[in-house]
Amino acid sequence: MAMRKIGILGWAEKRTRRNHRSRKAISTIMANLTMLVIVVSLSSLLFVWSISSFGAYTGGAGYWFSSRSIANQERPSVEGVFFSKTGSTNNVVTVFVRNVGAVPFTVASVYLNSTLYNIVLPQVGVSQVQQVQLTLSGQLWVKGDLQTITVATLRGTTTQTNWVP
Repeated sequence: MAMRKIGILGWAEKRTRRNHRSRKAISTIMANLTMLVIVVSLSSLLFVWSISSFGAYTGGAGYWFSSRSIANQERPSVEGVFFSKTGSTNNVVTVFVRNVGAVPFTVASVYLNSTLYNIVLPQVGVSQVQQVQLTLSGQLWVKGDLQTITVATLRGTTTQTNWVP
């Protein structure tokens, strides 16, 4: 009977070692397969997200670059500035803006010494001149003082000049 226990114990040890090895091999395979599934699913999610994100950014960037390319063709030029007065007050400034660019533009605002004057004017065609008349309410110009005039278009193109009355 002692032999039989040794035989059963031997058989159990042998079986345990064999099962242990096979379980270890199965768990390694399952771990590799699980990691493969995780990597594939995450990479597909990343791919879908990147395509949708880049598509959204490309649309906005495309519009921005196309509008910038048109704005780069705008060339407003201040050709003349005349300072005059109504009555005894120095309060009228007349600015002549020429379009020397390749596309028409619309003057949106004029700044005189950093004071904004919003104006509504028709479009200035290529090689045309637009007269802009500013009536100063609180600010007066003084003969001999340097006056900085900035002209801005609707697309954001600006030009700045200095004039002395």
